[in-house]
This record gives sequence, structure tokens and C-alpha cells, in this order.
Amino acid sequence: MRIGTRDSALALWQANTLQERLLELGITAELVPIKSQGDLNLNQPLYAMGITGIFTKSLDIALTQ
Repeated sequence: MRIGTRDSALALWQANTLQERLLELGITAELVPIKSQGDLNLNQPLYAMGITGIFTKSLDIALTQ
């Protein structure tokens, strides 16, 4: 199993917690850190990038391939 996550401190903490809980159930999972458009574009304000998908679209694409 793969767990897609942004590589922010909060997202990694959440993903690691999930990974630990799955391991307790005998399920191994690999963390897949992904940089989103919102993470990569530091020159433009978030509101100028659009409302939807700036932090999740990259995750969606990466995990469906």
C-alpha cells in the first residue's frame, strides 16, 4: 500500500501516524511524499493560484498512475 502525502510537517505526521496504525494491523505501507503546486510556487499568492486543487491535485495525479 502507498500513502500519498505532502511533505509538510503536519502532513508527514498524519501520514506516519496512519502508517503506524496500519502496521499494527499487519499492513505495510510506503509513504510517498509529493510536492504540490501550492508547495512549489512560492512567488504567487495562494488566492491567485485558484481555489481548488493547489495542494491536492498533484497527490491525485501521482497516486492514480
